[in-house]
Amino acid sequence: MRIFTRIVQAIFILSGVTLVLFLALCWIKPELLIKASHYIETNLLKAGLAGFSLILVIIIWFVYWIDYVIRTKNICLDNPHGKVRISLRAIEEFISTKISAQMPNIKSILVKASIGSHGLETLIQMRISGGYNIPEFTSQIQELIRNYLEDVVGVERVSHIEIFVTSIAPAPVEEKDEEGEKESN
Repeated sequence: MRIFTRIVQAIFILSGVTLVLFLALCWIKPELLIKASHYIETNLLKAGLAGFSLILVIIIWFVYWIDYVIRTKNICLDNPHGKVRISLRAIEEFISTKISAQMPNIKSILVKASIGSHGLETLIQMRISGGYNIPEFTSQIQELIRNYLEDVVGVERVSHIEIFVTSIAPAPVEEKDEEGEKESN
């Protein structure tokens, strides 16, 4: 895919430079435009084939690009009986439900997963309750997510897990009752 993309990019760059040079020459010498239109009229088949082949290359490149985008939205695992593909959306939902169930002090969580050059990258935005050591708490979450992805899902390369705490809710207020015992609301 990368080689084909570079070839298509080179074709488009050369076509663009040629077109710009041609338009610049036509602006300097308008009679070249008349000669070019006469050449196209006499060699209509060649001009049509060149235009058709350029459009065909654009369509093929677009199809390959769409296929690449679709393929990078999932993780492919090789099993003895065939390939298994797991969508990034399924991984995002898995992480958010597992973490929400295990960590009751998370008020809301939003997970975004992507595949980078070094492996699976996750960005987690969350609202948490206060009263906890945030660096330690987020470190536990990162370790838990890494373990889930490697052990349960089967992801071999987890690049990094970035956590963005969007808000910290105040810790629950504790009140003393008449007997001096603490109750939490």
